[in-house]
Amino acid sequence: MSETKQFPDAGLYLDDLIATGKPSLGDLHVVSWLVRHFAQAVLIKRAAFHAGEDGAHDPLPAIETEARQMAVAFQGHDDRFDAQPWNTPARIGNLFRVLCPDETRQYGDPVQGFFMWIAGQLLAMTMAIESGEPEADIKPKIDAMLDDATQRLLGVKY
Repeated sequence: MSETKQFPDAGLYLDDLIATGKPSLGDLHVVSWLVRHFAQAVLIKRAAFHAGEDGAHDPLPAIETEARQMAVAFQGHDDRFDAQPWNTPARIGNLFRVLCPDETRQYGDPVQGFFMWIAGQLLAMTMAIESGEPEADIKPKIDAMLDDATQRLLGVKY
């Protein structure tokens, strides 16, 4: 006799996808691009700070703004993207509330906290390079972390 398994109401299910022609938050390429674009923005802001560029004396508020924009998008409140049933504060938000409790408390939003966690990881890894660790050793770690973040934002990895 076959047993029917019940899975919890979480994560991304292909039969639940919504498509209106906009970039989908259920699409690997879209989510990966957003994560890597965020990472690039963090690194650019840090580089501007270290170069002493005008207006770059304190990059943290700008990084927090970028993280907040990502949180808005990934919780289904950005009309530029097709949000999926997974992209709600109750579903994706609860995952990151568990994964990033300290960041959630600090920023008040679990998805923004997750993006700030990503920023912190990036900054720690770039500081390791600046401290003498070979870039060839750190770059794969950055890529793996960003891939992991992408999978979690898609709801295919908890």
